[in-house]
Amino acid sequence: MTADLSVAERQIARVNEMKAHRDQHAVDASLKALKEAANGEANLMPYLIDAVKTYATLGEICGVLREVFGEYQQGGNLF
Repeated sequence: MTADLSVAERQIARVNEMKAHRDQHAVDASLKALKEAANGEANLMPYLIDAVKTYATLGEICGVLREVFGEYQQGGNLF
């Protein structure tokens, strides 16, 4: 079975179209608020919902959280 590459191309086009028409200032503000909340002790769910409502992408949201919390690295010893 082979993957239909046109599906990926269509999805990339849809994301690019969405990004072209969203309020980038609102996205930036919601991601900044998320980062500030993640640096503290606040419940992140309201900030995540706000970011999604501004059309921030999952990659953008995860990028902010990765900046604050880092990325899990498995240890070298599996046994």
